[in-house]
Amino acid sequence: MSDEVSPDRAVMIKLRARLAVVERAAWFGFQHAMRTQPTETEAFIASERARCAEGFAGPNWAKDLTAAERALLGAEVDSGLAQLLADAREEPGS
Repeated sequence: MSDEVSPDRAVMIKLRARLAVVERAAWFGFQHAMRTQPTETEAFIASERARCAEGFAGPNWAKDLTAAERALLGAEVDSGLAQLLADAREEPGS
């Protein structure tokens, strides 16, 4: 096993690290919202799920994707938002 990282892999790993940082920062904000305004936060997420379902079902969002790719993306976003709420509900102190 090599101790070096190829330039292509380094770019991918750095982007992955940035996503992890953004995800953790977003999680902090979401947790705060769930602690301070749980009803409003859950209603907002429900609204966003509906908005995304409608948006990804049509041709106006993610125009560079095929209908099948948009459907997959929409399903993943919906699943992610649902999991976000489930995780927040299970988090101690929520």
